Amino acid sequence: MLSIILPAKNEAAALVDLLPKLRRSRPDAEILVVDDGSTDETARICREAGVRSVRQPYSMGNGAAIKRGAREAGGDILVFMDADGQHDPVLIERLLLRLDEGYDMVVGARDWSGQAGVSRGLANTLYNGSPRA
Repeated sequence: MLSIILPAKNEAAALVDLLPKLRRSRPDAEILVVDDGSTDETARICREAGVRSVRQPYSMGNGAAIKRGAREAGGDILVFMDADGQHDPVLIERLLLRLDEGYDMVVGARDWSGQAGVSRGLANTLYNGSPRA
């Protein structure tokens, strides 16, 4: 089974659109939102979308949310993606195809065309040390 894990802190506005897209794209998958101490309507949006969410008692950070999601997930294949809507759920299939080729782990990386904006692309390039082709 496939589990899609979304660490989320105050991402209700994005989840309204993202969760239905995920459901349509991967109806067979477990979708798990790890609510990292949100103060918005993240929990309500998950309930209304029929998506399981687990709540951190307070904001513990993205790394802790990822670990919690990995522990809580029921699938044998875990996909982690941002809850802010930057990733297209349709692209999950490309990652899964690589697993079918025999890889144990696949990590997706955006090139310049997949960045949320010029400023974010520039920041990511600086953090990563070099531009992506």
